[in-house]
Amino acid sequence: MTLAGFAPRAALVAALLVSGLPGAARAQAAPAAMPTGTLPGGVSYELRPDATQSATAIALWYRAPAGGFGEPAIPGFSALAADTVAASAGLTGTSLGELVDGFGGVLSVAVYPDSVSVTAVVPPERASAVVRAMTGAYFAPVVTDDGFQVGLRETGQDALVRSFDPSDAIENALGASLFATGPLHDGTIPAAGAFKGIDAAQVRTFAERAFRPSNAILVLTGAVDAGVLSGVANRPEVSTAGSEPPAPQTAQPSPRPSAAPIVANATGVGLGWVGPPIADEESATALDFLADALFAPHTGLVTRAVADRKVSVSGKFVTYHSAGVFLVTLSGDDVPAAVPIVEQTIARAVKPLAPAAFAAAKAGFVYRLLGDMETPGEIADTYGWYAVEGDAAYAPAEGGTAGRYFALADALTPQSVARVAARYLGGAPATVTLIKAQTKASPT
Repeated sequence: MTLAGFAPRAALVAALLVSGLPGAARAQAAPAAMPTGTLPGGVSYELRPDATQSATAIALWYRAPAGGFGEPAIPGFSALAADTVAASAGLTGTSLGELVDGFGGVLSVAVYPDSVSVTAVVPPERASAVVRAMTGAYFAPVVTDDGFQVGLRETGQDALVRSFDPSDAIENALGASLFATGPLHDGTIPAAGAFKGIDAAQVRTFAERAFRPSNAILVLTGAVDAGVLSGVANRPEVSTAGSEPPAPQTAQPSPRPSAAPIVANATGVGLGWVGPPIADEESATALDFLADALFAPHTGLVTRAVADRKVSVSGKFVTYHSAGVFLVTLSGDDVPAAVPIVEQTIARAVKPLAPAAFAAAKAGFVYRLLGDMETPGEIADTYGWYAVEGDAAYAPAEGGTAGRYFALADALTPQSVARVAARYLGGAPATVTLIKAQTKASPT
């Protein structure tokens, strides 16, 4: 099991087919049957079969704060719960993780500020068994002492690795700077020792509230058919005081983002702007495109502007329910010299690109989106992300070329992108600087 970073793997990438692509390519990307619905037990599902794939992706997505439901928040708590349930053996004596491994599949847990996902990629002939086991395990979560110890180890190791990654660490710090309260402020990387004092009972309480069927979105992609839905566990929910399913929280931007350096395991600088919510689909799509136009490898405007510097720079727009985030991370020896160059290049985005440059950037955007939407796991990530953030119909792969995201992307113009840039990126960004703690010399 692995723990993904702050930004979703496929939140910003999907199969974008604009009207200029051949009809055959468009037809292949839009299967005839793409059912969406709710099962009798309250589980929402997204079934997206693709006969050309040789594997099946089965994903459970839940809206749940990464820091848990209590105060103070403990970043990464949702991952601890998901990892623990996956590692806990129920009446069968075999945990979900062991089952998937035995089938030759891969099980992963990914934590985001306001959601958590569990994904299994397995051979198609094992899909029904994994759907039964996964939904059975999470809809009536069993937490064993052995599973809890595995969850602590898995979550702690993954968090430690992420804390040394400049992109993950900077993005985590930017959330705390950009937002005053809530999941986007709390982040996903726990501090060292954050789980000290946490016991299996607390994990079970969280799991029973967060992983209930009515809070679940089951996503099935790749080599799969509707028959596997018959194996979904139909467990009645047990309601107790204070255990209502989590509702979307409104992210409150911070009025005064902190500029103080942060002692961390990684070094670098991050820039961040609060963007539009998912409901503003036109603006969100424009910022998806703009992030690619600015930071695409080799061709992005920012990428080229800092090409002669010893610096690694990346940027992305992440779509969330109540406020998106436009994030930039820089690391390397030349960060101080690169930061003003990056800021100046982004500032110029408020002016429309020349038609030829815009057309080239749009073609590159399409190419990279297609390249990042090839596997069942990537496709499941995209559907799950947009569904859990409250706008499944806006998922970039939804509906083929007739889908909402495709139409909005095809309608982008230099002027419309510049207007969105002026609205959301025209002001000064929040800035975070990560530094390493100074090692004190030993007394002699």
